[in-house]
Amino acid sequence: MCSRFSLAEERDFLATRLGVPAIALANYRPRYNIAPQQEHFIVTTEYKSRKLTAARWGLVTNRDQHGRRRYLINAKAETVESRPTFAESFAQRRCVIPASGFYEWNGPSYARQPFWIHRRDGDLLFFAGLYQDANDPGTQSAFTILTCAANSTLAAIHDRMPVILSDRDADDWISPSARKPSSLKRLLEQTGGDVLLVHPASPLVNSVRNEGPQLLGGYKIEQQLLLKF
Repeated sequence: MCSRFSLAEERDFLATRLGVPAIALANYRPRYNIAPQQEHFIVTTEYKSRKLTAARWGLVTNRDQHGRRRYLINAKAETVESRPTFAESFAQRRCVIPASGFYEWNGPSYARQPFWIHRRDGDLLFFAGLYQDANDPGTQSAFTILTCAANSTLAAIHDRMPVILSDRDADDWISPSARKPSSLKRLLEQTGGDVLLVHPASPLVNSVRNEGPQLLGGYKIEQQLLLKF
């Protein structure tokens, strides 16, 4: 862990920043390489208060004719309210996924270069997401992250980026009192190019088995919650 905070201080900071009780982060640990189908925190609203829940990254679809399930890690913001797979969650189960940054790749298949992207001011990112409740005993909640067209900072790396919400927009996004969820589409716009910074990351991030600050290629951050896209 490369933060100047102790683990307890980091938990307290995150609890305050996310607006949830500190006990909700009792199982928090620094993560530098959160991959699809792994567990991460999502923020929702319950009785007008924020709630932090552990959920698996990837909404689960019904089994196909071969008995296989798909895990949907992303949903396009442009069509989220009209796609049958996402429409119900868009109307009723919206969440925010907190992160200190995310990874994206660029280059030919034989030499893919990972980059990590974070806010210029070092604050947390709030991704717009949708979630599923655990329906059966022993199953987990799950989430997907909404994406939009890449801004000027990221366009050279990838044509899509996660939808990043401001604090106020995050509150509106997870509010259960939204009478017309379709009105929330206004929140699903790309973040300005001056908000984010891009740094080369270590190739070690290519393996989900690798964890630790060495994945950032020598850069240091305070809260370690990085997702790979």
